[in-house]
Amino acid sequence: MFLLIPMLMFSCQDKQALTELKSLKAQQALEEQNKSVIKRYWDGKWNERRPEILDELLTKNVLHHGSTDEINGIEEYKKVYNTYLSAMDNTRFEIIELIAEGNLVMSRGICSATYNGKLGDIYPVGKEISVRFFTVFKLIDGKIAEEWELFQ
Repeated sequence: MFLLIPMLMFSCQDKQALTELKSLKAQQALEEQNKSVIKRYWDGKWNERRPEILDELLTKNVLHHGSTDEINGIEEYKKVYNTYLSAMDNTRFEIIELIAEGNLVMSRGICSATYNGKLGDIYPVGKEISVRFFTVFKLIDGKIAEEWELFQ
């Protein structure tokens, strides 16, 4: 009888440990999937300059919180993106780091482009610019639902 109690205790602990391990593995798989979405987003949006990536990877009600603007919804997002796309040539986004936790992914990198078009009150200079960026994304069901962005 005395041996049965410790065996039951270890058996329960093993089941709990296996459940926790499965949960951890599922969480890690989700985080890797979310990082993959963000890699595809940056590559498609700027390195490949494919506007259709927005329909593929953003929710319809996406929210964007930028250094200089707030964007509500995918249609407004597309308008702003097209403005930047037409103002900059040779865009290159290099991801230096991606960190995922749950449904959040932080990206850090460098953006380079040739600034040839007008953006608001800023006239083209025809020179290459390079800025660092930090962005935190919130993903829901494999799509970007919210984005906080800072360029420096």
